[in-house]
Amino acid sequence: MERFKKGETFRFGIVTAGAALIFAFVVLQEAVVVQSKSPYSWAKFDKFDEITQRMDAVNAENCASKSKEELHLPETTVGQVPQFNRLLSTVIYPNRTNLLHLHNMALNRAFFYSYVFQKLNETHHFKYQPGLMYYYFSAAADVSANEYNINGSGIFFEFNKTYPNWYRNIAINHTMLLFGPRAFRFDDYNEPTNFLREPTNQTIDVVDYGAGPQNNYTRDTYKLNEWYFKWMPDGWGKKGLDSIKKHNYNVGIKYSNETGKFTTDEFEGKTFYGPPFPGQNQQNQKQVFQPVDFTRPYFDCGRSNKWIVSASAPIVDHLPRYLEWFHLRRHWITAASVQDIDFLSVDFNPCPAGIGNPKSYLTDISRCKKSTMCEPLYGWGFRRGGYQCVCLPGYRYPPWQRGPFQGSQIESATEEEYERGFECLPVGLKQVIPIIRGNGTLGIGRSKRSVQKKQSKIEKREAKGPVIDKEKVEKRSIKALDGQSKILTKQQRFLRSVDLKELQYSYNKAQEMIESSQRRKRKVFVARYKRSTNAKSRSKRATFDKKAHERMQDLLRKKESVTRDNCHEKSMDDLELPGDVAYGVQKQFSNQARTALRLSHFLSNFLQNIDMYEEYGNLRGDKLLNIELLFGEALANVMGDLKLHGSGIFFDRDKYVGPDGKTRQLFGPYAWRHTKRGDDADQANKNYRALDKAGLDEAYLEERWFREVKERWQSNTYGLTKYTEKPMIRSDINGTSSKKFELYPLYYRAPEEDDGWWSPPYFSCGGEKEDSLGHVNDWVVTYSVPFFGKNSIGTALEFKGVVTVDVKLETLDLNQCPAEFYIANAFKNTARCHYESTYVSICYYPFLWSMTPSCSPSF
Repeated sequence: MERFKKGETFRFGIVTAGAALIFAFVVLQEAVVVQSKSPYSWAKFDKFDEITQRMDAVNAENCASKSKEELHLPETTVGQVPQFNRLLSTVIYPNRTNLLHLHNMALNRAFFYSYVFQKLNETHHFKYQPGLMYYYFSAAADVSANEYNINGSGIFFEFNKTYPNWYRNIAINHTMLLFGPRAFRFDDYNEPTNFLREPTNQTIDVVDYGAGPQNNYTRDTYKLNEWYFKWMPDGWGKKGLDSIKKHNYNVGIKYSNETGKFTTDEFEGKTFYGPPFPGQNQQNQKQVFQPVDFTRPYFDCGRSNKWIVSASAPIVDHLPRYLEWFHLRRHWITAASVQDIDFLSVDFNPCPAGIGNPKSYLTDISRCKKSTMCEPLYGWGFRRGGYQCVCLPGYRYPPWQRGPFQGSQIESATEEEYERGFECLPVGLKQVIPIIRGNGTLGIGRSKRSVQKKQSKIEKREAKGPVIDKEKVEKRSIKALDGQSKILTKQQRFLRSVDLKELQYSYNKAQEMIESSQRRKRKVFVARYKRSTNAKSRSKRATFDKKAHERMQDLLRKKESVTRDNCHEKSMDDLELPGDVAYGVQKQFSNQARTALRLSHFLSNFLQNIDMYEEYGNLRGDKLLNIELLFGEALANVMGDLKLHGSGIFFDRDKYVGPDGKTRQLFGPYAWRHTKRGDDADQANKNYRALDKAGLDEAYLEERWFREVKERWQSNTYGLTKYTEKPMIRSDINGTSSKKFELYPLYYRAPEEDDGWWSPPYFSCGGEKEDSLGHVNDWVVTYSVPFFGKNSIGTALEFKGVVTVDVKLETLDLNQCPAEFYIANAFKNTARCHYESTYVSICYYPFLWSMTPSCSPSF
């Protein structure tokens, strides 16, 4: 019996302990549930989080096992991609300039190779076509010169369409199966020579995609070759689209084989086929074939291991080459020029869809409240908070808020902060208490008492009233009342009886009586000399400067007074404008400057690493640069960017050596967009001209854009940036595997964008002739950047010449906003906006005669 009781007690104890444990577990679960509600749980899961999850799920270790869809993001993730037929009719905002430069660079390379392949298409031209290192160095220059724009660059040939001239055992009319040189920026933080262990963005890997295992990028199983199937294989002839997908361009070139003289007086014409050319008036996108196509964002597996976006353009060749029966040849799309950009550096528009913001995958993920309006910000990339919330009309900011609500603060706010803040207040009428004194009705004005004013006062806490400043208010006469006049008369009598002057009202204190006898009198200083009677008082300077406005009008009149018909009659002073007229050119035309910088990097790399006498067994070394390649580079700069109206390569005296080993005294190929009279507005025409400026009567060595750069870099090359290039070539003709190039790695020194020089605005005068011999016949600004090579004995670097680009002045936006005195802007402080009630919301306008800045109300 006792045993039973003990067991029962023991069982009861177990049951009690178990119940207590279950109860504690339930309480703990409730506590966890209660505490699991984070103060940031108000931010719901949206499409940005979806894209982030898909990106985090792929990395360098598992990307090879992922499917094709897992390696790609939705097509509309990148919105507002540039379209060629809309470039002149739409405004390109700063958040799209990186994509526009990517678009232009892909078009640049496509025009160059299309021109060179068809220009050097004869049998005796085979050895002058681009060699192996020309492809490698060109791709590397695209990456090194565009540090924040372009992450990779390459050219990919169609199957069995490559005619190599760098292998000794391949005949002239034989092809390679695959060839795809691509350069991409390498993360060199772990390099042995990088002591700081920080990425320098100055190391570039160049590989051949046609070599190694699983190298067939023409197959659908390659997963990452959308840029290939956009253009190849070329089967449009069967579909009737051959004339739409390929377009013809006209080029006229005037050569010179000696200084001061051209070989012929006429331009030698050349028509070649290139990428599509939709008209600027074709706005129906469904029926237009764009020359540049953008891919979906994808993970660059096994190479840069980053999420990138590619822009591709077609390259056209006349095939089959070197065939005697010319009628059997036709124009084929043989390759694609591909430019890549880091997806994380591409801005997106998180605001709701509307005019100027078409619907995309990330549209309307901002968290602006109903009383505010969303505005995207530039330079945020793929991050939250790239927007700001401004008040809608009829609303104003709270007194404690200075400026718009920033998206970064909204995204990081707690639930309580978001519910109670980031809201604009309705604009209403301000109520005041009217005070009637004497025969006038005065408004209420509150002012702070001066600390220098010491007066004896008798305080009365019972009465309160506002301080009235008689000098700052406007009196309005009203009809006097008899009763009130009598009261004021009694008040005046009382004040005189007690020797008081007046009753003063305070906003937050009692009514005070001030004794006039104790008022401290102001000291009066007697001037030693007689002062001017025109006394001046200090006041806040107005933002509108009348003198600056008059100077602006004079500059605009001077600009309009010079035309192509009378420019040859003007003096040199009349053909130049002050340097501060071109304020903002470094920022607005940075992409155009980087186009010249890309060519400078290529020339510096080529001239420092190519020796015409080097041979590598079965692999031939590259020939020196011939004139057709340099003319093609200058033409490609102009044809690929609608803002550029001229570009040139100008060698210093006795610095150009051709593939035949002969040295020219001067060589300066210059290309420009040719427009006939009356067609100046047609910026997207298909006619181009080029000439060697060495044939002109006056040498280009005395031009300011050449002289200024040469004086800086002729005797001192200190300050150039050192770049490292790691080329990997195929081990054999069939591309069985990849191996290091004989010279691995390669080094070269080249300038940066800031090492170039922007000229003041000047009129490039060519006169009344149709062929203006290298002159744009308009106001332009020129950017020139140097390039360098080894001296004659190969022991040191020396200045070789400059690369220039010309941009019309009318495409420069003027800034009329208020600015500090040290800002060199000829148009600052010319906006007629009232600074107390408005602000200049649109400060930039094209260089036009009539400029009216937008003045928006300030709250």
